[in-house]
Amino acid sequence: MKRNLILTVFVLLSFFAYSQKDSIVLEIGNEKISKTEFLSMYNKNNTYSQAKDKQDLDSYLNLYINYKLKLLQAHELGLDTTSTYYSEVNDYRKQIVEPYINDRTITDSLVQEAYDRMSEFLRASHILINIPANATPKDTLAAYEKALMIRDKLLKGESFEDLAKEYSDDPSAKDVPAEENRPARVGNGGDLGYFTSMQMIYPFENACYSMKKGEISLPIRTSFGYHIVKLVDRIPADFSTCDLKHVLITTDNRTEEEAERIINEARSYVVTWGIDSVAKIYSDDKFSAQNAGWLMRQKCNTIPPEFILAMKNMKDGELSQPFKTRFGWHIFRLVKRYPIKSLEEERKNIEQRISKDQRAYRSIESFISKAKQEYGFKEYRNNILELSNVVTDSVFSGTWQIPEDFKGEKIIFSIGDSSYTQMDLVQELYTAQRKQTPTYLPDFIENFAKDFEDNKSFEYADARLEDKHSEFRENMQSFREGILIFAITDKEVWNKSLVDTLGLQMYYDNHKAEYIWKERADVTNWTIDKSLKIKKVENLIKKYTKKGLTNDEILAQLLKKFSIKKTPSRYISYTWGKYEKTANKNVEKLIWNTPLSNDLNAKDVIITDTNLLTNKNTIMVLKQFIAPQQKTLDECKGVVTSQYQEYLEKKWIEELRSKYYYKVNYDVLNSIKQ
Repeated sequence: MKRNLILTVFVLLSFFAYSQKDSIVLEIGNEKISKTEFLSMYNKNNTYSQAKDKQDLDSYLNLYINYKLKLLQAHELGLDTTSTYYSEVNDYRKQIVEPYINDRTITDSLVQEAYDRMSEFLRASHILINIPANATPKDTLAAYEKALMIRDKLLKGESFEDLAKEYSDDPSAKDVPAEENRPARVGNGGDLGYFTSMQMIYPFENACYSMKKGEISLPIRTSFGYHIVKLVDRIPADFSTCDLKHVLITTDNRTEEEAERIINEARSYVVTWGIDSVAKIYSDDKFSAQNAGWLMRQKCNTIPPEFILAMKNMKDGELSQPFKTRFGWHIFRLVKRYPIKSLEEERKNIEQRISKDQRAYRSIESFISKAKQEYGFKEYRNNILELSNVVTDSVFSGTWQIPEDFKGEKIIFSIGDSSYTQMDLVQELYTAQRKQTPTYLPDFIENFAKDFEDNKSFEYADARLEDKHSEFRENMQSFREGILIFAITDKEVWNKSLVDTLGLQMYYDNHKAEYIWKERADVTNWTIDKSLKIKKVENLIKKYTKKGLTNDEILAQLLKKFSIKKTPSRYISYTWGKYEKTANKNVEKLIWNTPLSNDLNAKDVIITDTNLLTNKNTIMVLKQFIAPQQKTLDECKGVVTSQYQEYLEKKWIEELRSKYYYKVNYDVLNSIKQ
């Protein structure tokens, strides 16, 4: 029944208004359906023929009338005002709105840029100077000047690693001394290793891809603060991911010389033992050692840079020479490199990653910028600046109150036919205030106002997408109507059929003649593992059956006879049922298609079948043939419920047609028919 409804909804999707100058073919409630609209929708859904078949048109008209009457009742009952309705519609809108918001040109350029960058591995070192959240201009200037000071030291030849350990706010740069239950950790000295496109935050990536090998950057601003970056290396990317088998020997609790000796010893045994065994015995990388040394689908940024350098001159399948990283000594077998896929193969993955990356802001910014231009955005900056006399520093502690005498009537910006006042902004700020690091108040207010303007401009343009794009409008209207049809049908048919047990019983009682079992076979189907002697099992089943044991009792006796204690279902199991002739293929083969099928008095018949394709044998016990008989309601409840739903739907349609006004203009309808 639900499937039929879905098909009906699909057939009747996307109704939209046409000029009322057209002849009216149908009136339902206060709605008038023009000939143009009706004919357009009929042609859209009648994909098999261009002819206007009289029977098809009449059938389509009936479906359409029923559909519109259901919608009429759904609106009358307020089903379009529930929180569930709004939630489902909004969730669906979020799924389909993206193409109308995103600038395809920008997205395509970002995809191409990301893909082009994937052809290179970059290696960079950085020194990070943090900037506090909501930093004051003074804080920001101090961080910038500190970054310039560090850069000056680098240009004079001081060690990048030493300066990173001294000044960087990136904790991975510094050495960490040993503590109880944790060995010492050597810092990376600012070395970020190799990376490629979309593995660093976008501003950092942009800066690095614009640099030359060996170059030291000016301070680069990201959400973390200021970075001084040295581009250490850039090489062609010869893989997207790779599989390795790895052995690590650390210097924890051993000398450097001892670690080097052990890694050379381990490599010498690879020839005779294989790297799987060597990794299990020698490797200090417990995660990979327990898995035979496997490091699967590694990216350039998930392995130390020394691995990338070692792989440059290796072929797939080769074993590396021992080499050292800050983690210890290593060898690895390069099992396989996986090449970078084509742009078209990578496009979907790149687009998904862009949508979760800072790059996505470029499309949103473009949408907002176009919206402001299209709808005549105007800003009154002086009216925003006046708010510095209204908002106080208490906003940074989350305790600021709007002054009682503040009217805030001046407009701060307008877009289209909407205007926003100082009070609108102030109320938004009052709601959003929270404890945070104080900053320069005028800048804070201006930044908040900018975000407020952008958000409202986005909302304004977003709300008008359905007016601008007919396809989007039709999709949303179809979904809204589909949700209402589902809700009203659930109320009037599906849920009613489940709750109205008395009505279901009465329907069953009035249609009992339709629910009759055909002749059935009462059969137990035993599945026996071929490791057990099938003849012995068969004789035992015959014996226990004649004694009148139940199937569970027979199973227990068989397991005992064959001393089966572990995983008994692997060796002996059964299913029992009463089967009509075509209900079960095995029963049909071994019971119905034998001479026994003519003997209605057959009792306790054992039939054996051997399946050459499996390690199982089949033994069937035929208890009896059962003559045709009446099905109970429980035995046919699924079918009865489905038919009861059809009955309820038919009755409901009759009620709708008698309750609501509708009128068909047959002269106009007949003019469509050919």
